[in-house]
Amino acid sequence: MIISVIEMILPLAIAFSIGIMIRKMNLIDEKGCAALKTIVSKFLLPIILLNAFMFANYSKGSMAIIIVFFLAMIAEFALGFRIRRFIPEQAKYFPFVFATIEGGTIGYPLMSMLYGTRGTSDMAIIDVAHTIFLFLIVIPILQVTDGNDADFKKILKNAALSPTFIAMVAGIILGLCGVDTLISNSAFNNIYQKTVSFLTDPAGLLILITLGYDLSLAENVRKPVLFTIFTRLAAMWAFCAVSCLVIFRFIPYSKETLVSLILAFSLPGSYAIPMFGKFEGHRDYVSTTISFSTVLTLFIFVGLTVYINL
Repeated sequence: MIISVIEMILPLAIAFSIGIMIRKMNLIDEKGCAALKTIVSKFLLPIILLNAFMFANYSKGSMAIIIVFFLAMIAEFALGFRIRRFIPEQAKYFPFVFATIEGGTIGYPLMSMLYGTRGTSDMAIIDVAHTIFLFLIVIPILQVTDGNDADFKKILKNAALSPTFIAMVAGIILGLCGVDTLISNSAFNNIYQKTVSFLTDPAGLLILITLGYDLSLAENVRKPVLFTIFTRLAAMWAFCAVSCLVIFRFIPYSKETLVSLILAFSLPGSYAIPMFGKFEGHRDYVSTTISFSTVLTLFIFVGLTVYINL
């Protein structure tokens, strides 16, 4: 198990380091880093979402998890706006890293290490709720915060026409129509899986490199970063406890579902956030918070690996 944990941590550490070295060596500028984020958000992320939502297992139990998790994220987001006054200099973007999670790049691989494909399916269900929350609520409000047109109809239209949202909706529709089963049972399945894997594998690397590029240990962000990651984790775990109590009243208790929920509420802020916001004057705070939250998540993951083997 120690080897498995190292196998997960080492690539992340190397990717972060590459991003840091690229910035220190001035190999690309901020425009180049922004271009990498655009590639991920406009092309790679939609493919990931389409595949994940198409192969997710939809049932009454899944719907209970989706609804409860969605409501928990809204409550977490609202709480972020209430307590951001404690770090006034970084308050503008505090709620956006406080109340989002990174299921795709971090959640899926970690759950796969713990439970194989069954774990990936559980995380996909949770990610359905979070993705709806992210693209229908968080990103539109982020656009308003950035000073874009506050016309809510226009914001909803832009969100609905974005490649990521279209991919999410298409994936859910295809999954409910049974296209996933048709693919799985066809001779085309192996070709499909290898093609998707080839196209999406670079996404995690590129995202982590950009986070490393934006990483800053400047003194002016240390205190707000530490405040954010620890208050965020405390709030997330509180909502996790309440969510588990509610969810297991509707579905039978299982250790696997419990672990998936604990891990989901322990994940770092969404890696999509730095790609969809301007964060003028606050980029160091946002990227550093997400980066250090990722490290904290890996420590929690080690604890979960011990728990499931008890």
